[in-house]
Amino acid sequence: MINEYKKESRLLIQKALEQSFISVPAQFRQEFFRYQQAHLFKFFLQVNLVAQLAYFSYIFADWFMLPDIGFIAFLVKGSYTLCMTLITFAIYKYSKSNLVFDLMLPASIVGATAIWFWLVNLSQSPDVPIYLYASLVFIVLANLCIQIRFKAAVIISMLISLIMYIGVYFAVSKDLHQLQIFALIYNPVLMFSLYISWNSTQKSRIVFLHNKLDQLNREALDIMAHTDVLTGLNNRRQFMQLANYHIHSQNKLQHPTALLIFDVDRFKTINDQFGHFVGDFVLQQIADTCRHVLRSQDILARFGGEEFIILLPNTNLHQALEIAERLRKSIENSGVKLETQQELKFTVSIGIAEFNAKNRDLHHVIQLADKALYQAKNMGRNAISTYKTAS
Repeated sequence: MINEYKKESRLLIQKALEQSFISVPAQFRQEFFRYQQAHLFKFFLQVNLVAQLAYFSYIFADWFMLPDIGFIAFLVKGSYTLCMTLITFAIYKYSKSNLVFDLMLPASIVGATAIWFWLVNLSQSPDVPIYLYASLVFIVLANLCIQIRFKAAVIISMLISLIMYIGVYFAVSKDLHQLQIFALIYNPVLMFSLYISWNSTQKSRIVFLHNKLDQLNREALDIMAHTDVLTGLNNRRQFMQLANYHIHSQNKLQHPTALLIFDVDRFKTINDQFGHFVGDFVLQQIADTCRHVLRSQDILARFGGEEFIILLPNTNLHQALEIAERLRKSIENSGVKLETQQELKFTVSIGIAEFNAKNRDLHHVIQLADKALYQAKNMGRNAISTYKTAS
């Protein structure tokens, strides 16, 4: 029986991937942030440093295009770049938050844009109208970095655009014609940069969701590989692995260990009289009963057909008999409702064997428990029999 939570999670992710605007389901959001932390943190550091270096490099253009404010531009932009670089390294070292880093560059560009237009408006250079168009790089840089939250990109883009339009308006002496020309050139760049941001955030979500879906599929296949589909219990192969690990991890089995094998009495008659569908319900009911009766340390499996097997760690023969009796009574008192509303009752026969220092071979102890099971059958069924090995 495949884990229902994993099944629901896979369906939820598949549905999310089918949407035009992909969003990460709420239950996976923290995991999404951790995934981005692992894959994007160094990218955020690098893109911030490169962007700050690019911003500072414009001081050479300032000296050439705006010579009357070249020195003050060098001081102001240099100081701002140094400040943002120190903050970037501080976030990288102490914050370790992708959510902060995701907005670090766009937020710093808001300040950089304001400084740019303040300096441009201080200049009396005739090249100011041409130099204004170099500011288009700000909106591209602002949206280049955002990988997680597109809504934040939209808000910051609108804020940067507002600063730019106000700065251009005053830089061209309130000439609406010049402002209109700037808008005709700027708006396509704005839309393209927002598309870059939208595409980046979508891609990061798609990659995460596909990776998560692959992980859940692998886990489901792994569960199916060692789980009995009908009952949800361990299958025979998984039981042998778990039991052998327990047996051989104990130093000469210093702690007592017992093994139970049981099967459903007259199970063939149940299948023949009521059908295999009812027989499956019987096996599922027995599996549920075992889960309630047994301890968390016990290793339970469907061994094949109507046969079940249990390894009881830290359990001596007397304790194993008590557990077997509780299990026998619980199964005897359970039942499966038929279509006629009648309740079908059934019983099990149980064989018990124990491990000791001289007998640690799992296959051999299973054979002994199997012999004890047939003894219980010969006793009239709905019974318990033990096979104690020599010490």
